[in-house]
Amino acid sequence: MMISLSAKNKLGFVDGTIPKPLITSSSYSNWDRANSMVISWILNSLSKNIAESVLFLQTAYEIWSELKQRYEQLNGAMLYQIQQQLYSISQGTDDFSLYFTKLTKIWDELRVVQDLPPCSCAAATAIHKFLEEQRLIQLLMGLNDSYKILRGQILMMKPLPTVSTAYSLIIQEEQQRGINNLSIINNEAIAMLASSDNSSKKHLVCSHCKKNGHTKAQCYRLIGFPSNFKFTKTRKDENKSMAQNVEVISASSPSISPEQYQQLMDLVNSHKIGQASTQANLSVVNGAMNDEGPFIEE
Repeated sequence: MMISLSAKNKLGFVDGTIPKPLITSSSYSNWDRANSMVISWILNSLSKNIAESVLFLQTAYEIWSELKQRYEQLNGAMLYQIQQQLYSISQGTDDFSLYFTKLTKIWDELRVVQDLPPCSCAAATAIHKFLEEQRLIQLLMGLNDSYKILRGQILMMKPLPTVSTAYSLIIQEEQQRGINNLSIINNEAIAMLASSDNSSKKHLVCSHCKKNGHTKAQCYRLIGFPSNFKFTKTRKDENKSMAQNVEVISASSPSISPEQYQQLMDLVNSHKIGQASTQANLSVVNGAMNDEGPFIEE
């Protein structure tokens, strides 16, 4: 609120440096308009119950003073509460960015309460380094156990890195985990999709060939087999006996040259011609015997 009021040059209305002028003054109307605007800002920033308790105060200075008397705490009590939050905070279910934001807010509150004076002496560098190391330890203490390895690596660095450097290292680790988790999720999704596709195909039955895995509209026996189709064992079994006969014949028949084959064919043909001649002679003899009739005994 103080930052907002200071940016709009209205901080004097709440700290009393711009007093209320007389009603007869020429600047009263301008002051009253600005005062009403500051009151509306304050009331809008309060919870409903608290805003109703200060609604009828006339000036922004009165409202500011009333709230200060009610809720202002001594530095000791505020320091205790902030330190308690600081040492009890942990990452939990938050991602690292949200955890770091909460922790930074507590550090800022602690810096305001402690109100360390600016120092340019030789010990200022050592004090700043000490405070930076304390914040780094507090940051690492609240991390989940899944960062145990990275936490050990950071603590082994010499000198210890700054909080900004540690933040960068942890963010890189978190992003790398996100990429790995995404790859695992994609692989699982693909496997689940393939499994569901296979299970759905098992319930399909073709009314033509009575086989599972497809419908009649997808049956290759009706629409034709694709050129790259690999036949199953059933199709091979249909031609198994024919293939075995061919293999038996091929295995039992010795390989011969063309000349030997021609000689073999000539021998077979000559044998057939001899059988034909013998058969013809027998036919002639039988015919002659039939023409002579029965033997007549002399």
